[in-house]
Amino acid sequence: MKLLHTADLHLGKIVSGVSMLEDQRYILKEITKIIEQEKVDGIIIAGDLYDRSIPPTSAVSLLNDTLYHWNVELKLPIYAISGNHDSAERLNFGSAWYKNTKLFMAGKLMKTIEPISLPEAEIWLVPYHEPALVRELLEDDEIRSYEDAMQAITKQIRSVWDASKAQILVGHAFVSGGIPSDSERQLSVGNVDRVSTNAFEGFQYVALGHLHHPHAITHPTIHYSGSPLKYSFSESADQKSVRIVSFSGSELTEVREVPLIPHKDMRIESGTLHDLTTHILDHPDDYLAIQLEDKGALMDPIGKLRPFYPNILHLERQKVEITSQNEEQFEELMKKEDIELFDQFFEHVRGEHITEKQHDLMTEVFNEVRKEED
Repeated sequence: MKLLHTADLHLGKIVSGVSMLEDQRYILKEITKIIEQEKVDGIIIAGDLYDRSIPPTSAVSLLNDTLYHWNVELKLPIYAISGNHDSAERLNFGSAWYKNTKLFMAGKLMKTIEPISLPEAEIWLVPYHEPALVRELLEDDEIRSYEDAMQAITKQIRSVWDASKAQILVGHAFVSGGIPSDSERQLSVGNVDRVSTNAFEGFQYVALGHLHHPHAITHPTIHYSGSPLKYSFSESADQKSVRIVSFSGSELTEVREVPLIPHKDMRIESGTLHDLTTHILDHPDDYLAIQLEDKGALMDPIGKLRPFYPNILHLERQKVEITSQNEEQFEELMKKEDIELFDQFFEHVRGEHITEKQHDLMTEVFNEVRKEED
């Protein structure tokens, strides 16, 4: 059996005021190519199908068309759950009759989770849930944290699973030690949203969503697929991918990544305004965060860059790193001349001393001010 594992589609996502829908449409077609080339037996989508609980109609149409193609036209089973960005009720709509085409969509967590039984595996769909919901469903007042909730759910699963089959769990959670990115919504304040790896003990493969880094955690059986696209510049160095998961009988034999190449990448670039407008970067249509290295004043830098780089999402002046801190006493500072204090301030802000020309100009300014004061 061979499965494709993806997650965190975030259909309808807007980044810095720019809709990602066409980029998402493109990357879903790339995933379709992988599905066909790999000849997979099923598709896992581990939550956050949409970017918000009430998605735009364009995002709903895109998901509808994609799932129809994968499930009806390609005749592949789909194992999908809701994430923390999704509306559990909306995704749960129609799930009872979706099963007739083997589209298994778990929007809401139920009191008893029934496995999807395959000849040599059982797949357990565990949609995103908060501790209060699990506490109410299981009537257990001891459940207070995300860890408590996941431990209770997996304990229930272990009590009824068929140990002779491969056990696969599809979930949406923040596993302790995982690496977050800027594009994820926090599940809670602080670190109380963390779930330990031992909550998933005994499962041959745990297909997770929520963290967008493809290598958010390193574990032999617990894997994040990561998001198929970069949704923040904190992910600019990521190589996005889907995971191909292979089983021989009930044994997990291989987990490998197949890279995804976007239509437009998301990159961080730096340089002076002159260099960036005379030596054009490769792939200028990518989504860019540009750090300008110019030291002087600039007039309308974004207006001068836009004709060359139409998809700039962020522009900033490169910050100077201050490597040392001068902790002079107030009395010592008061003994210094004005020009010396200005030079010290200039170095603190700009990382360099004033030039001889600047020194002479500021000396004239200080002299003029003193004349007026006298």
